Amino acid sequence: MMVTTKPINKTNTAQKKSSSSSDSHTSLVRELIKSNVTLQDKMADLIKSNSELMRAQIKTSEDISSMVSLFKEAGQHMVAETEEEKLRPLLNRISELVEQNKTIMRGLILIQKYIKSSSSEPLSQRPLGPEEF
Repeated sequence: MMVTTKPINKTNTAQKKSSSSSDSHTSLVRELIKSNVTLQDKMADLIKSNSELMRAQIKTSEDISSMVSLFKEAGQHMVAETEEEKLRPLLNRISELVEQNKTIMRGLILIQKYIKSSSSEPLSQRPLGPEEF
């Protein structure tokens, strides 16, 4: 049996492999470049959002500092005394005056009783002294 062999064209196969390899290599490079550009875009977006976040954080810190200053100022203006503590001396003085008024009223009532009793009796009776009330 005779086998005929066909000569293999090495240059033709090598060119096909080289061409195929070159195409896949170019395709991979393009994909890599595209991925790199996408990554750079995402990094730019991240940097932008990070700077916006930083500005917002600085504003929040300033607002908090302002609020703390306001609370400090309000604390300085607040008096440690409550309304009840402020009014206590006045209430004590009013209580003293009420007691004095009761004493004066008792005295006036006793004087009134004395006058009524002395007007119904003859004038010869002597007046009562303060200790007799």
